[in-house]
Amino acid sequence: MSILVAIANLYVLINFQHPEDRNQAWFPKIIVVSGLTIASGAILLLPLDVANRAACDASVSLSACKTTLPMDEIWYSIYIITLVYVAILIPFTTFWYESDFDATISQKLYNSSFWVVMSAIFVSLVLYLCWYYTGYADFSITSVTSGMMLLTNLEEGMGMNNCIRANPPDTMSFTNFSNPTASAFIGEACNAGSSEAITKSWTLDVSFPAYVAALTSFVGWFLFAPYAGIGMAANPIDSVTRFIQRPKKTIGKSEYDRSAQQIAIKTLEIHEKIKAVRNEERSSGRSRKIRNELKNLSMELEDIEDEERELQKLYPRGENRATLWTFTIWGYWWSLFYGILAFILSVTWILHVGLYILAKDPVHPFLNSMFEALDSVFNLFGTATFAIYCFYLISCVVKGNEKLGLKFLFVFNAYRMKLGATTMTGLLFNTGLIMLCSMAVAQFCSRAFASYAQDTSAIKMLSVNADHLQNIGVMFRNDVFPAIFVAFSCSSMVFYFVLRGYFGWFSKQTKGRLNKAEMKRRGQRIQAAVARLKIRRKEGERSVTGGSTTHTTTNA
Repeated sequence: MSILVAIANLYVLINFQHPEDRNQAWFPKIIVVSGLTIASGAILLLPLDVANRAACDASVSLSACKTTLPMDEIWYSIYIITLVYVAILIPFTTFWYESDFDATISQKLYNSSFWVVMSAIFVSLVLYLCWYYTGYADFSITSVTSGMMLLTNLEEGMGMNNCIRANPPDTMSFTNFSNPTASAFIGEACNAGSSEAITKSWTLDVSFPAYVAALTSFVGWFLFAPYAGIGMAANPIDSVTRFIQRPKKTIGKSEYDRSAQQIAIKTLEIHEKIKAVRNEERSSGRSRKIRNELKNLSMELEDIEDEERELQKLYPRGENRATLWTFTIWGYWWSLFYGILAFILSVTWILHVGLYILAKDPVHPFLNSMFEALDSVFNLFGTATFAIYCFYLISCVVKGNEKLGLKFLFVFNAYRMKLGATTMTGLLFNTGLIMLCSMAVAQFCSRAFASYAQDTSAIKMLSVNADHLQNIGVMFRNDVFPAIFVAFSCSSMVFYFVLRGYFGWFSKQTKGRLNKAEMKRRGQRIQAAVARLKIRRKEGERSVTGGSTTHTTTNA
């Protein structure tokens, strides 16, 4: 299974990486693939934990059950490895990759190690201080008391006439209830059901690994809730839309050349605009206007890259054009299948959270009952379906990041995942993000499927301990994060179905409708670009043939 997960993550790397990073940056790629594999492993540990607990008979108590794997130690190891990746390895690799090309290995090592050591010290100090001052769990214990009957009473059939009752503070004495002088004691003193329930609060120390696991899940929720919520809507809708808008046939070489030339012209125009904005920035300083212009130009470049990728699909090149086009068509049909499956998973997930988690008293076990029913048919069916539901949340996180990106202080977006256009720095950053989100996914699934995964190490560590932690435990107990997750999911579905559905159709209908002046300007730009291309082609021919003419006048 781990090998299949690593291959899948390698496929993700190949599809998302920028063309400039191909055949280079091997160490960052190893970190990306291994980090994504660890994040996937954290999700797959949940069904493994369930299967591991099922190795013992239900009649065997948890303390007496000697399962095949030490799941507590495995869970703690996964969380510690995740923290090492996020706080040390990924920052080190990022600094190494972003170092100057001319820098020596020793200089890269020094600069990368310096910043990583500083960040590691800071993270370790924050974790220790948080654990030292708030690393406690509060448990409410409800107790009832009663006396104890003598065994001789049962043998002689005497009932509750004689009990052993504790007299404060610590002494034990025999009390004869048939004695009138002891009328203060009633015959039900030996019955716990007649006693008054007393609720007390116990405060226990939480181990450092358990606290790190809970705190990592807590931080991961702030990323997981919005990204997975948006991905819940974007996954099915984008997949089905991709199939609906698929190309029906290929195009000819002349049409391809004409479209490619237009894309090249638009790219040159945008680069000229970026150059002009940069010159203005150097002369007048960086202002809000300049930042917005650069942001808009960057978005235009991304749109052009999308157009180029779609154009490549319409005109397969090479000797096996028919085979390539067949694989392209199969890809669109797979997109439809995945869109339907994603729709089912998204809807059932939202229904389950509403019925089982957000309700004051669970209305229905829902997916828990489905997993148990599948296990009754064959043990692997329920576990596999359970893994699919958990793993789907990670795909929603990736999709949400692809749509939203990471917004710092509501000022700028950074490191948005994009097919075929994500730099290695962006892949490293998003690997850390996905690893943090995987911890929140594990905690969320242990809470959502508490009935199915009962008595597992995941429930004990991710739900019981986290729910009773001081300060942050109130967020878990009151299910604040699942409520935010559902809010993002529902609002995203409304946006995609209503707003984007209508306005997307409107923009598609009006696309290409230009006034005469704009059409004239575009025609002039195309003619000028064609003229520049012809001049450059002639200059290239002269340089090759070694002609005597060395001066060419051009207005390009």
